[in-house]
Amino acid sequence: MAVFIAGSAAILAVPRPVEPAELPLPLADARTLARVRDADIARAREAEQLGLDAEVRELGSAIRAFGLVDAEADHTEAELLTARARVIDAAGPALAQGDEAVLRLRAYQLKSFVREVRRLEATGEESDELRELGGNFLGLLRRSAWIQRREAGQRGGEEARRVAMDGAVLAVLFKKRWSAIVGLQRDPFTPALDEERALFKFLLSHPLVAARSAQGLPAPPAEETAALSAPAGGSGPPSPAAELRAAEARRAEEQYRLKKIDELAALDPSYPRNLARGVTLYRLGSFMQSAEAFRSYLEQRPDGAYTLRAQNYLRAAIERAREEQP
Repeated sequence: MAVFIAGSAAILAVPRPVEPAELPLPLADARTLARVRDADIARAREAEQLGLDAEVRELGSAIRAFGLVDAEADHTEAELLTARARVIDAAGPALAQGDEAVLRLRAYQLKSFVREVRRLEATGEESDELRELGGNFLGLLRRSAWIQRREAGQRGGEEARRVAMDGAVLAVLFKKRWSAIVGLQRDPFTPALDEERALFKFLLSHPLVAARSAQGLPAPPAEETAALSAPAGGSGPPSPAAELRAAEARRAEEQYRLKKIDELAALDPSYPRNLARGVTLYRLGSFMQSAEAFRSYLEQRPDGAYTLRAQNYLRAAIERAREEQP
């Protein structure tokens, strides 16, 4: 600890300790996203006006059939593999018509998918077409707390819902799933870097609640949560069990963020990985590791846009690490 502090002395000469609260989020270029959106709109229009080759339509039908199987809660692995095999078999003849022909199919299906998501928001009902194009998308929204009932006074009827992601995030989620199903992990089917930035901004801001399951922390039913949170009088502070579960959920979310930070940095070297890791490790209570991440960031980018913030965060992390020393 003493050696670490001595090594950090120069960058701690002026800053004051500030609790690391603000996670740096990736910045997607709005003009690039608009160009990608406009290209998708134009391709979807061409598909409607000019039609699609029979081989390309067969691929579209196979993708929809796969979605229906994927949407069934009780589907077997064999059923899913069979449906995926049909997609792969159809992909070759479709691609023989050219990448642009297949991109028009994807754009047309993307337009239909977004339309059905908006219908879900307006009515609260999942259409067959949404299941075909998104599989168990509604299940993902529910597990991740990415869909909520609209508050009173907002547009929509009693069943109206609000999906957390905007159009750009919906589009890149659809494209990544679509490419994974078809097995096309190459240009021009991979998302643009700014599309990835938009997606990771969303994921860092809305970490998967399902990450609790990945950490071996299954979410309790709503009734159990209410019972844990409310003592016998119906009011008062949450019980120790509820507080423990909430702390475990927060920890799982931060572990999920750490994973996404590393994935984003691998795609986008301009992203301040060590600064983001420092903030997340601090939230996890790993203060020494947090301090090391902040110092690494400052060594790599001594004059960056986040320099003063990182210096303040570093001092706070060192002070907390000192407090934990025996």
